[in-house]
Amino acid sequence: MADYAKSKDVRLAFEVTNHLEMGKYVDTVLNHRRIIALTERDNIGIQIDWFHANLEELNPYEAVMDAHPVLWHMHFRDSNSLTSGYGKTDFKAVLRAVKKIGYDGYCTIESAPMVPDADTAARDGIEYLKFLERIVEYQLSPDFPNGYAVRM
Repeated sequence: MADYAKSKDVRLAFEVTNHLEMGKYVDTVLNHRRIIALTERDNIGIQIDWFHANLEELNPYEAVMDAHPVLWHMHFRDSNSLTSGYGKTDFKAVLRAVKKIGYDGYCTIESAPMVPDADTAARDGIEYLKFLERIVEYQLSPDFPNGYAVRM
């Protein structure tokens, strides 16, 4: 499949799922990295779905760092399968890692079901992530180490 995709100039991104759906071989970013390395193909990457990662990964920041440089797509779906901000996933940690690696891949908001409705879920997810992105910019700024300005 990877060879055919490459002949069409297509990259394949495989979603990291959880052991309840796909077994123990594709349940973590590092297991995906191992499988991708075994293929010896350069057009296969990783898609992290944060709902699944919440079940399997020990730390969302480390998951992003472990997936780099083959992290090509992310589903921003929260720990309860709803839109970003409706659960307990540490999306600030995700965004800090994304900023550190200079991620420029794709991101989607995913919610199943769309609660309370599709428009509200999409708007809330986008607004929440934009808010966290501003916080992360402050956290990573040299003027505000750990959130506090240091004046000398």
